[in-house]
Amino acid sequence: MKTKISIKEIAAQADVSIATVSRVVNQKGGYSAETEQLVKRVIKESGYTPNLMAKGLRTSQNAIIGILIPDIANEYFSSLVLELQKEFFQNGYLTMVCNSDENFELEKDYLKAMVGQQVSGIVLVSGTELSLKPTGIPTVYVGRKPRGSSGNERDIVFIESDNIEGGYLATKELLDKGCKKIAFLTDILRGSSKVERFQGYCSALMEAGIEMNPSMVLKVDKIEEEKAKEVVNQALTGGIRMDGIVCATDILAIGAITALEERGVFVPEEIKVTGFDDISASRYFRVPITTVHQYNDKMAKAISEMLMCLMKGEKIVDNRKIIPVSLIQRKSSE
Repeated sequence: MKTKISIKEIAAQADVSIATVSRVVNQKGGYSAETEQLVKRVIKESGYTPNLMAKGLRTSQNAIIGILIPDIANEYFSSLVLELQKEFFQNGYLTMVCNSDENFELEKDYLKAMVGQQVSGIVLVSGTELSLKPTGIPTVYVGRKPRGSSGNERDIVFIESDNIEGGYLATKELLDKGCKKIAFLTDILRGSSKVERFQGYCSALMEAGIEMNPSMVLKVDKIEEEKAKEVVNQALTGGIRMDGIVCATDILAIGAITALEERGVFVPEEIKVTGFDDISASRYFRVPITTVHQYNDKMAKAISEMLMCLMKGEKIVDNRKIIPVSLIQRKSSE
């Protein structure tokens, strides 16, 4: 039984030239959409695997995409990485995943390592909004703008979820359920994504005729359940009265609910809570959490398409893309 098929046989089965198969495999263009679909179908059905090492030797770069994320233990990021790996592998690329633990020095070191490995492209989810840009390597920024950037610069390709809309939806959910004194629990607002979620929170309050009270903005120095518990406990001990908490992540929401329960405060009867990210824990937590769902599959596809265009030297018409979000209603806001 034959276990390996050649590019010549792929070309014969698809009734195209070997050069056309090579262009499709290497995303070089010069073929119709119909031809691309046909060749990819034959490749999939035959189990053909491109020689990635040979591809790298031809281009003086390795067929590897570098992915830099701030926290691999965070389910949102690990889920995004999984979707990215599937997208890039379908396009003939392996991935090099680096976890910075939101450390600026580690981010710099990992970027240098990626450059040294001659990766073909980089997906950069910065934990510190670093201003470094890998010179000469096509890069897509995800979720967090580079420091000092508006995200609209022509030389920066930036993709994010609609964080402003997400913050608005999470806050309006509590307002619609009768909450009037709504706190916002976040980290120290370094990341542009958290800033935008806060903007959505403020917008919903303004729409409801409620003035934003700075004392209702609760901040942790790191996204951890224990940190959230500490901050919520400090707020309640300090006399801050609230009937709702909008949390910038599900992890913070879990910590907030735990702190409330430990103090004998019932969720959602006395204080309602929303999260953000829709990680699996939000579904299965003892109080299922109302949260904002981000579409990682759509995010990964958009990232892959943008980076493939950059690597092929194609012009990017719209260098900023915002992926819609939706609110998932559960018990924590009933």
